[in-house]
Amino acid sequence: MRRNLILGGVLIVLIALAYIYQGPLRGWQNKLGKPGNLFAGLDTSKVNKMDVVKEGQTQTFEKNNGRWVVSGTKNFPAKNEIINGFLDAINTAKNLDMTVASTNKGKKAEYKTDASGIGFKLYDGTALLADFVAGKNSPDFSSTYISQGDSNYTYQAGANLRKYADQPDWKDDIIFSASKSKINKIRFQYPGNSFVVEKKNNQWAGISPYAFAVSQDKVDGIAGIMSNLTAAEIPEQTFKGTGLEKHTIIVEATGAGVDNTIMIGDGNGSSQYYAKRGDSDNIYLIKAADRDSLQKTIYQLK
Repeated sequence: MRRNLILGGVLIVLIALAYIYQGPLRGWQNKLGKPGNLFAGLDTSKVNKMDVVKEGQTQTFEKNNGRWVVSGTKNFPAKNEIINGFLDAINTAKNLDMTVASTNKGKKAEYKTDASGIGFKLYDGTALLADFVAGKNSPDFSSTYISQGDSNYTYQAGANLRKYADQPDWKDDIIFSASKSKINKIRFQYPGNSFVVEKKNNQWAGISPYAFAVSQDKVDGIAGIMSNLTAAEIPEQTFKGTGLEKHTIIVEATGAGVDNTIMIGDGNGSSQYYAKRGDSDNIYLIKAADRDSLQKTIYQLK
């Protein structure tokens, strides 16, 4: 009987040791040698300011009433879906293992985790929460190489941060985004001249200053621009030298839930023209072709 108790006790100890080895101890052993996650402890919900450094140029964005805007402007919109997607990708990487790709500082250029990468500083107000460089993607594009400042280490973070990080510009370049089919009236205003076209029974026709016939395709093309227009470039946000105060070209498109007005000023010498929406002081550059399509006479619409 006593022997059976001893054997039973030994069995219980062996089972317990096996559990410890296969469970907590094995987990502890697996973590030995693994680097800490650079995003551990980062609460992205607290991030309300971000510096983005690319090719030596820094853009700063701030959260204003739940929306990301460009710092130092009159709330010029940033690409909110891109910034939010980037922060979501950081959350993904935070919950996955981060491996060491290199400990050689000389190889950072190979991974683009040196000055050739894209630098990020994430803030909660003035408190710096994270400071890192996003380099190139891993060969399978499922992760991104990252590093910190002068660190010798390059890590492989388990999320595609580069997908969001590598933007030509983080400012929102969309001027108009609406359904063309909802536009049923377009007003054209130029110095000393204005006229209006309207769609009735699915047909465009001139209604002011007198009735006149128009090409359906030509007006449809203009309605397309006035419903979906993207800037060619985002210039410095100053009115000096834009010619926007002259009101040379004003086009207004209205309809069911649509009220889009654009004002176009002078060119910038590079086949682009300064423009702004009627309800905002945000300044854009549009292509010369878009500007030419919106500068028409009654005769040119026939």
